[in-house]
Amino acid sequence: MLRTLLHSFLIGGLLFGAKVFVDGRRMEGPEITVPVAADATEAEVDKAIRDAILLNEARRYGWDQRDPIVFTHLVRNMRFIEPDSTDGDLALYQRAIAMNMQAHDPVVRSRLLYRAGEALAHVPEDRMPNRDELEAHLRAHGDRFEREGRVRFQHVFLSRSKRGEALAVDASAMRDRLSSLGDEAPRGLGDPLPGLRFEQVATPSQIEDDYGAELARVVGDAVEGVWRGPAGSVYGLHFIKVVAQEPARVPALDVIAAEVRADRLREIREELRAERMEALREAYSVNVERGP
Repeated sequence: MLRTLLHSFLIGGLLFGAKVFVDGRRMEGPEITVPVAADATEAEVDKAIRDAILLNEARRYGWDQRDPIVFTHLVRNMRFIEPDSTDGDLALYQRAIAMNMQAHDPVVRSRLLYRAGEALAHVPEDRMPNRDELEAHLRAHGDRFEREGRVRFQHVFLSRSKRGEALAVDASAMRDRLSSLGDEAPRGLGDPLPGLRFEQVATPSQIEDDYGAELARVVGDAVEGVWRGPAGSVYGLHFIKVVAQEPARVPALDVIAAEVRADRLREIREELRAERMEALREAYSVNVERGP
């Protein structure tokens, strides 16, 4: 039990947790007092306790006096307080520590909470996911990695700025022209538009990003082989004919291994953070003092 707990909390040279059973004897951890507002809710009290424990752990191991970001911040504070000082950064930092500035500075507090939280979430080598675990994760959460289906469609555009008041009449004529094409491609029809080709392959999201929600909806509702439109956009009017559709898919692990690994590691980090925080809560003796 002890060896397992020590291994779990040995993070970067830090030993989180101080109340464990050793040969049947309980080893007590730190005792802290946590002040909270008189009307603090249960959730607010819980957060105050968690923050107090993590700050205490960070200070027990000297992060408030050794962290480079804390160092830089305290030196900046001292240069603001002593603008005429010619002392070097180290001397200013040592004076800040002597003033106990790090104990009350909100930036230092945020930094220490961040470092402690990251330490809690550290993933040891034996918890790193292997390929079998990644395969299982992909099967269980395929929806997280699904790629949108794609549509191959032919596209004819009529420019609002070029055609002006004639746009509606021209659109009616273009509808008739397209209906008579049959399987012939609409080469040379319509107006130019940057990035526009007479035949394109895109996802619904890409279509919406490029041309707007109306055209994306028309493409999504279209029947293969039938010209649809006109659909409006900020540029003008569009006619489309869906040629083929590729369904949504989940790529193989070899293609998205890094993405799956990152997602599983995120879950493992959350699990470890919760497990270790619970162990710290068990290790500490906490007195809550409600203010007036």
